[in-house]
Amino acid sequence: MKNIVLATLLFLISFGIYAQPQLGLVVGPSISMNRVKYKSDPLLDITNDGSKLKFKFGLEADFLLSENYAFNTALIFAPKRAGYTITPTDGSGSFTEEYKVHYLQIPVTIKLFTSEIQPDIKAFFQLGFKGEIKLFDEPFREEYTLIEEFHMFDCSFTGGFGVEYGAGVNTVFYGGIFYDRGLVDIVKSSLAPNTLTTKMDMLDLKIGLKF
Repeated sequence: MKNIVLATLLFLISFGIYAQPQLGLVVGPSISMNRVKYKSDPLLDITNDGSKLKFKFGLEADFLLSENYAFNTALIFAPKRAGYTITPTDGSGSFTEEYKVHYLQIPVTIKLFTSEIQPDIKAFFQLGFKGEIKLFDEPFREEYTLIEEFHMFDCSFTGGFGVEYGAGVNTVFYGGIFYDRGLVDIVKSSLAPNTLTTKMDMLDLKIGLKF
């Protein structure tokens, strides 16, 4: 994973030398979810514990390849939350544990633009992958002990659609809805008796300004 991230950064730097990017500031609310896979054992069962609202922000860049295609990348701060419901088999009642896991996302995507659907308005579709570097993690409460350590890197598939509005010669407002599907188990070690697998998903409402 480290080699993939380094290769991606080198590619982005080289690509930026030959293409003039459109830079953009992007913000938006996100719903953080996690998928849990755990084989039940004689002592307990572990499942995911719902979702939480978070807030992402960062800097994006579109490298125009033609009028209808662009290579897109970004540096996005993405706080996430891993939640678990732990149910002992002795009938003593279930309880939950939550962990903060914050990432720096580096997407590598392609944007496909339509022709103008209204004056100065275009729709776009976007697909690709996100490499993610963990910046910080901690349990919401000190007494939570299920997860001992998270992996340093994550990777997800991302896809979505939106619209752009040209508000001037060099100013573009845009927004869209995106879904990130985690591809990698983020748990490095845990106190669960059996192997615990966790993959992170996000549903984003993205609002941005390019100039």
